[in-house]
Amino acid sequence: MLISQKIYSLFIFKSTHKLCHKVLSEYNTYYSDLALVYQKRFRIKTLYFLNTIDFDSDRNFKVDKSMKILISSAFAQITFGLHKSRLDVFELINVTPAPYSYSHSDLIFNGDTNFATKTINLCWPVVKLGFEISDDALNLAIHEFEHAIMLEDSRKNLLIGKALHVKAFDIWKHYALIKLDKIRAKKNVVLRDYGGTNIMELFSVCLEAFFENSDIFHEKETDLYNSMVTLLKQDPRNKQNPLL
Repeated sequence: MLISQKIYSLFIFKSTHKLCHKVLSEYNTYYSDLALVYQKRFRIKTLYFLNTIDFDSDRNFKVDKSMKILISSAFAQITFGLHKSRLDVFELINVTPAPYSYSHSDLIFNGDTNFATKTINLCWPVVKLGFEISDDALNLAIHEFEHAIMLEDSRKNLLIGKALHVKAFDIWKHYALIKLDKIRAKKNVVLRDYGGTNIMELFSVCLEAFFENSDIFHEKETDLYNSMVTLLKQDPRNKQNPLL
């Protein structure tokens, strides 16, 4: 745990811990499977992240504390094994009550990560469903947070400032490019075909399966899976303590 998180943990009210535990026990399977000592560490990481970013929504749609906790838990889940506690560029999570579109486009979005506005946009019903169904490798919050982390890393020149270790990421990318070719050649047996869009979408699709279909992912794409274990410094198959 980072020093900043340790200090922050001293100021978390018991009532906040209880609410966080209640929400995550009900909706986040990753959290509920953790041993108690790791659940506490996960709660601190979740609440610390929540405290570092702003939330916004439509005027007639209220984003309550429970919703913020669940959304923030996706970031904690991705970075649980990493020395990464907050986003450096993205400042706002905008939560919508329904899928949305932009004025210049007819496309309908459930979520997107906008580097220009420093905003992550998420459709709440889709976020909630992503946690309620924990074995379909579909989790919007995890998907978009991974985009944010990758976008920030791609714009950092200093190796020490990156969330994802450069050498470990290069190894992942080697196997990911092989997988990308398989998907595009229609020889895909695991992961969503949407991962064939580009390397960034493949990373997010891999991540969703990494957490929600870890056994079959490891069985069918062992090298790609193991490269993610090394990159994220955790293995979700070890449910009580996934950390390396």
